[in-house]
Amino acid sequence: MNIRSLVALVRPRQWTKNIVCLAGAFFGGHIFEPHSAIRACLAAAAFCATSSFVYILNDVLDRDRDRNHPSKRFRPVASGDVTVPQALGFALIALCVAIGIGASVGPEVLGLLASYAALNVCYSAVLKNLSLVDATVVAAGFILRIYAGTVAVGVSPSAWILLCTFFLALFLAFGKRRAEVNSVSGQLAAPRTVVPDCDAPVLDINATRAVLHKYNVAMLDRFCNICATLCISSYALFTVLGRADHSLIITTPPVVMGIFRYLLLVERYQEGEAPDAILLKDWPIQLAIVIWAVLYIAVLYCGLRIDVQ
Repeated sequence: MNIRSLVALVRPRQWTKNIVCLAGAFFGGHIFEPHSAIRACLAAAAFCATSSFVYILNDVLDRDRDRNHPSKRFRPVASGDVTVPQALGFALIALCVAIGIGASVGPEVLGLLASYAALNVCYSAVLKNLSLVDATVVAAGFILRIYAGTVAVGVSPSAWILLCTFFLALFLAFGKRRAEVNSVSGQLAAPRTVVPDCDAPVLDINATRAVLHKYNVAMLDRFCNICATLCISSYALFTVLGRADHSLIITTPPVVMGIFRYLLLVERYQEGEAPDAILLKDWPIQLAIVIWAVLYIAVLYCGLRIDVQ
């Protein structure tokens, strides 16, 4: 085992999901207060450690299945770079780190971390094989992150933000399932020239992710479109009903464009299997996020007002 294998084992790229732990401080107007920002960051760090524990445990449970996947076969446990006892040892370390950080923030955050870990253990063992339930569990994990961030800074989460987060997480989860179904079925909406990997195993749905045979591309397209619509609607209603002056309405266009861009990547370019990778590499989505953040900060923290009835 080497450092590179250890880094791959804990999946730091997936930690971007835990940025939502900062949502409570950001939407509550406390993100620039040092005490609140530190507590929110500690909650995010605790979820990073907890998610690494879950990822390692999942890799151990799925090591045989992962060996039949063209990309997952290179994961440290599946490839043999990290042995099962070593992986379980690092999982225990990650869990201890999560408990230590969570306890420093407060018992409520520690309880939410325990709920997240238990939910994901159940997901790895059983729930990931149940259609619709698998995506709902992923979305529930984001809701727990939101709650942990709000508890850490002592604010109440907005019902609209919870709804928007839930629908956005479902949208990402169904987009991921769509890309996975494409990769194992060859149902590509936009055919591309691919150079085959002669060493790659022949894909089989049941040998990669069993739940995939319960979905198809057309169904998942509808799910994605429904969730995208609900997410945009929830956010738009939040901007209108969340404040008396309705100034946050100017933050809606970049949200719409960001979701449309993601839909384009999922349905036209067959992306979506790694949402974190899209976030880190797709500059139009990054630009939409930056514009949204600048506008939101201008309204909430800098006093920008627009005349809207």
